[in-house]
Amino acid sequence: MDRNFVLNMIQPLVQHGLYELPKTSVPHVLNEVAAIGYLMGRGYDFYTARRIVESWEVDESFPPYQYIPYYQPGVY
Repeated sequence: MDRNFVLNMIQPLVQHGLYELPKTSVPHVLNEVAAIGYLMGRGYDFYTARRIVESWEVDESFPPYQYIPYYQPGVY
């Protein structure tokens, strides 16, 4: 597989993660990016995968897999 093809395919995902990072916790961004990437690997395009993953969020987290009672900058 051509590296340029792979890197080009994941650019929207990388950019989305970087966009979300200042707004929420690192664990949340990693969960979101990994879930979107998984769905993309299963054949969904980025925008559909992102909509699916966003629909799973409850108060900016993915319970029960991401439980953060409060966010402390610099701790995560």
